[in-house]
Amino acid sequence: MKFTTQSSELTKALFRVQGIADKKSTMPILAHVLIEASNAGELRLSATDLEVGLTGNYSAEVKKPGSIAVHARHLYDILKSLPDGDVDFEVTDNHWIKITSGKSNFKLVGMTGDDFPNLPSHTETDIFKIPSDDLAQMIERTIFCVSSDDNRHNLSGVYCEVRDQKTLRLVATDGHRLAFTEKNFTNELPFEDGVIVPKKGFQELRRVLQDNDAVETVELGFTNNSGFLRADNVTLTTRLIEGQFPDYQQVIPKDSGEEIRISKSKLGQALKRVSLLSQGKSYGVRFQFNDNTLELVAEDPELGNAHESIEVAYQGEPLTIGFNARYIMEVLGLISEESICLELTDDLSPGIIQPLEEKGFLTVIMPMRI
Repeated sequence: MKFTTQSSELTKALFRVQGIADKKSTMPILAHVLIEASNAGELRLSATDLEVGLTGNYSAEVKKPGSIAVHARHLYDILKSLPDGDVDFEVTDNHWIKITSGKSNFKLVGMTGDDFPNLPSHTETDIFKIPSDDLAQMIERTIFCVSSDDNRHNLSGVYCEVRDQKTLRLVATDGHRLAFTEKNFTNELPFEDGVIVPKKGFQELRRVLQDNDAVETVELGFTNNSGFLRADNVTLTTRLIEGQFPDYQQVIPKDSGEEIRISKSKLGQALKRVSLLSQGKSYGVRFQFNDNTLELVAEDPELGNAHESIEVAYQGEPLTIGFNARYIMEVLGLISEESICLELTDDLSPGIIQPLEEKGFLTVIMPMRI
């Protein structure tokens, strides 16, 4: 195999696969990226950890077609150290790879491409398209709530379902909080049963979208056990999580509680200050509501305590409830509006945070004893 391509383009391609190439696997081939050069002047790079796979197609001057697997991290470190310009690749005897750029020369040992795992094909999957900005925002608004508990496998991804054929809904929960977002689209979305997309699958898609502002639409498709996502010249495949996602609608309080209007920036800044003295890593802060006033209180027996008051739109009975301040601040960072709505029923029931005007996004947060 022999080809010439731009070092900057190949560096970007290798950056995209860094999160997928599995350096800790007992299978050495999974730490490698598969490079395939075709007579059509196309270069294909693929990486997989057997759960998530990524393939990208790029232009190159191919002088001799072929394939080779090379360690993804080592190759990326070499490429990003080179100046912009042409870089020449040539595979020699015993799978050695010769890399030349200007006066720089490298030789890396590779592995035969025949040993690289096959990525699943989705030729028979029903595909639908949605704007990439919308999907990126929906992922951002749910992925932070995915559980990291290995014993709760069904909570380790984002639940996706279609409502009324044109509404895409994403939900995630870790048992302490739940994020819910939905958007309506003009085209029909051809899948009925809900699926759980693993966190890593959406993380890698988000990396691709952040890396390419020119991508306007994303193609998605789901089968019984795998998902397919394509953005421009990059295709992502992911194994779906088996299991039953909990009935999230039972978690969202049905009874209308007290709706409290609060300035997002004032609440966020006050929480950041007060939580400096919250006990341990629980980030526990007491929310004490009185007439048009919210007092935030944090205490640590070894450090001291902090109090701060802000004005809010509240006319109900005095109410004291504890929340994890970090959970609240994460949600505030995902809301673009200045005013938010905090809905509370009592000191033992979960609270709902959502933008005051925008519909289709809310977070449920369980209270904590402080």
